[in-house]
Amino acid sequence: MAKSSIENASVTPIPVVSHERATGAALEADVRTVSQSPIVSALLEAVDAGLLVLNRERQILATNRAPLLESLRHERRAIGLRPGEFFVCPRAAEQAQGCGAGEHCLACGTFQAVTQSQADRVTVEQECLLTSGDGVNGTPRELNVRATQVDIDGKDYTVVSLRDISHEKRRQALERVFFHDILNTLSALANWTHLLNHSSGERLDRARERVSRLVGQLEREIQLQRTLLDAEQGTLRAERIPVTPAAVLADLRGMFAETAQQCTLSVEDHCPDAELETDPVLLGRVLTNMVKNALEATPDGGQVRLWCEWETGAQASDQPDRHDVIAFHVHNPGEIPPEVAPRIFQRSFTTKTGTGHGLGTYGMRLLGERYLGGKVSFVTSAAAGTVFSIRLPLPAAVGAGI
Repeated sequence: MAKSSIENASVTPIPVVSHERATGAALEADVRTVSQSPIVSALLEAVDAGLLVLNRERQILATNRAPLLESLRHERRAIGLRPGEFFVCPRAAEQAQGCGAGEHCLACGTFQAVTQSQADRVTVEQECLLTSGDGVNGTPRELNVRATQVDIDGKDYTVVSLRDISHEKRRQALERVFFHDILNTLSALANWTHLLNHSSGERLDRARERVSRLVGQLEREIQLQRTLLDAEQGTLRAERIPVTPAAVLADLRGMFAETAQQCTLSVEDHCPDAELETDPVLLGRVLTNMVKNALEATPDGGQVRLWCEWETGAQASDQPDRHDVIAFHVHNPGEIPPEVAPRIFQRSFTTKTGTGHGLGTYGMRLLGERYLGGKVSFVTSAAAGTVFSIRLPLPAAVGAGI
């Protein structure tokens, strides 16, 4: 059986919870009880992590002034909101009942920690990955969440500690690149350099070619990390030039000629006869990540497919013969589990063992949408496998606002 594109992630069983809210006098009474508690007041003053105090309905009754929460406090009143609503998590608006009511909320680390702590009256610690704001322009957040129960005047309340661990996640990701990917490439480069110094004839030519290819691969790995950091900091500049889809696929075919040996990478030759105006380096990095993920998810002897085709833009549906979009697709035979699929593009999310993963799919969307103006998505099923895609509008479609 083929491995899934993203291997199974464990989701903590969630207790049955109510989505009803305290309102009016009941909410005001909770706020008054908490605000008059010397224990809560001391906690809010003493702890430098972000603190939320919640009622049984998971609504915020009080917060402290930790830097993590201050910018949010300036933008909206916290009292009565649930954590996801306070952080402007787009999932919180998917259901009329708000934060915690959606199917995707079951995988939220904050929701898991709070509901489990309330159900079992124990301290529960989880990691929470969320985005503040909508779409690719939202702010990714990685949080350590710790929920514990406090008895105030005979009634249970939940104190939630929120600690920003984004720097830890970024360090882990960089460690993986420099201590795993780059060291592996350097090891192969050292072996071929040795052969280069002790070969002649055809073997010498082959060693030279391999050394040149590995040096290029090493440079791309380092440049990718710089690109992602620049993209997140807003200092990256896309350089749009004319490029054909055939040239993009040819570059990828050459790049993976030496690395796709455990399974087959099929790059289809048939391409739209068109010209994109895009940054070929950034587009190549998006597609490289797609191919790498697909190869990792495919068992030995399996096949990964890469192809490109015309598509019609959404605003051109009344003209079926008109082509406004060039779509690049990467297919592998595995399925992404339903509980994992909603979190695929979250920064630092991964189901792989070890530390430092989680930049690949996030980087695809960041570069593909914010900097290339395309649309990055995927579809998955047990029968058809998984296809990651990036769709880029043609220059005429961009000018027309499509």
